[in-house]
Amino acid sequence: MADYPKLNILLYCNRPSESENAGTVIDHIDAFAKYSRHNFLLWSSMNGLPGEVVLSKIDCIVIHYTLSLLYDAYIPSESLDRIRGFPGMKVLFIQDEYRRVNFVCEKIKYAKLDAVFTCAPRGVSEQIYAALVGEVKLLPTLTGYVPEKLVGVKTQSIAERSIDVGYRARKCPFWLGRKSHEKYVIGKLFLEYAKKTDLKCDVSANEKDRIYGSKWVEFVSDCRATLGTESGASIIDFTGRVEYNLNRWQAFRPFAKFEDVPEKLLEHDGKIELQVISPRCFEAAALGTVMIMYPGEYSGLLEAGRHYLMLEKDFSNIGEVIRQLGDHQLLERIVANARKDLVDSGKCSYRQFVENFDSEVEKLGVQKNWKPSGEEVFLPSSPSETSDAIHNRFGSLRDSLLHYKRLIWKHLPHWFKFLIGVTLLKKKVYGHFGK
Repeated sequence: MADYPKLNILLYCNRPSESENAGTVIDHIDAFAKYSRHNFLLWSSMNGLPGEVVLSKIDCIVIHYTLSLLYDAYIPSESLDRIRGFPGMKVLFIQDEYRRVNFVCEKIKYAKLDAVFTCAPRGVSEQIYAALVGEVKLLPTLTGYVPEKLVGVKTQSIAERSIDVGYRARKCPFWLGRKSHEKYVIGKLFLEYAKKTDLKCDVSANEKDRIYGSKWVEFVSDCRATLGTESGASIIDFTGRVEYNLNRWQAFRPFAKFEDVPEKLLEHDGKIELQVISPRCFEAAALGTVMIMYPGEYSGLLEAGRHYLMLEKDFSNIGEVIRQLGDHQLLERIVANARKDLVDSGKCSYRQFVENFDSEVEKLGVQKNWKPSGEEVFLPSSPSETSDAIHNRFGSLRDSLLHYKRLIWKHLPHWFKFLIGVTLLKKKVYGHFGK
């Protein structure tokens, strides 16, 4: 709707710093202001929304997935009340959609949000958000798009690369289900088979071997191929009880394997699955690296044999995959197809993503018969010495403290976090049980 009036849109988020190696998140946040035809105002804070003087000129609030609805530490209850009373359009981008679904749906309904951009495939999203159907518009999106900084990177040909197969993974929490555990399994098993061959592999799931930033780009660019699976979870936890029970089980068994988990704790595994394409697929396509992956839908964007080499989950065709890795002409053809369809086509670009967003929010404006304020608005860069300003300064300090707290928490062993979560912090982490 090129003739639709320009909107003032507040992007309410928690933008990470450039040093946090969160490129996908930063790209997603920054794309709105870069490509939207509307006036985007970035409000990055875990201390709440801006004052009423600013909010009164806003036409639409976009709540970014970096602000979780699970905890008041991200969006204070006072801000949720203000969002509820906000008369304009209200949109949510959400990830980790498999966690405490019922509680999140109640928050969405309480805030009277108009639309939710969900990464779940359409049929799956309607099952997950059955409580919202008819009340909130469910709109499809992806977890990430083609990283623009990688599009113009000059890479070596397949034959010139020094690593045959490179991969990094983590062991996922057990409450994400078998499908998430596959991210670890594919690397472990592939490495076992590769030891019997002449393949040069750099595959690890150890935290000390993680690679970030420009070094990650260099690593992927030097690999002929990388491994992969779909992203998401095979357990949709509506109440939070699955997460709690499995974290409690893991907390007291720090060396247990996924295969050791009692079946009764995995009774929900596979009933509803949220599986989508991973942002790593876009990285590989942009850097000319062949993907070796388990069969899957990959959000309808990838086709086995055309965009990636398919590896059966039981490794029954591992011999054929290893043979294909020696066929450089085949690999170059796979690489060219992936780049053409995912990168060069532009359909997975951030520009296209934002254009789709603009279209959807304008449709919401028409449905609500919303009259844009038409008044240009800017966020204050140096607030005056008012109570709001003092509140703002303390809010910034609070954001910094929370940042370092999360940084420390991130590097603690999983079993220790589980133990603390189900004992000392049980009321804080799982307080929604009583709500």
